[in-house]
Amino acid sequence: MCMSRQGNAAVGDTIEQLRGAYGEFPVVEERTTVPREALVDCLTSASEGRLGGARTLLETDGRTLLVRYRGNPDVWDLPGGGLERHENHEQTAKRHVAEQLGVECALTGAFHARRQTFSIVDDGEGASGLWIHFEAEPLGSDVELDPGDEIVETRWFDAPPDAVAAPIRERLAE
Repeated sequence: MCMSRQGNAAVGDTIEQLRGAYGEFPVVEERTTVPREALVDCLTSASEGRLGGARTLLETDGRTLLVRYRGNPDVWDLPGGGLERHENHEQTAKRHVAEQLGVECALTGAFHARRQTFSIVDDGEGASGLWIHFEAEPLGSDVELDPGDEIVETRWFDAPPDAVAAPIRERLAE
């Protein structure tokens, strides 16, 4: 599977580039066994540079912006989503913040990454994707949110709520 080796190398290169730009951050390695049809989709996405995504932690004045998505309204999350073709993780992060919140932002760091490898057998070769959690500041002094259709609620928090994913909770606890 030449394509998967290239995809895995590209993920490693991306991690090193992001560490060069933002400093060290932890990378969690995950392996997921999927049916053959799903692996074909993953391989196609990886070959097009679309297997992965970004989430962005917006902070200003000691507060953090979190969102609740229509598809999972019980959990507070970061704005973000999947990569588009020919888009890097930084572009993805900024695009999703702009599309989902109507806000431009400047990325200031990266605090977590997840490299996920999809294969049809345990520990087999497959396709790897990369999901990055960035830190950012909104641009402009007067931030007015304009949430998109997929967002149920946005809120600035001084302290994190209970229903937050682990990497976000760990970062907010620092």
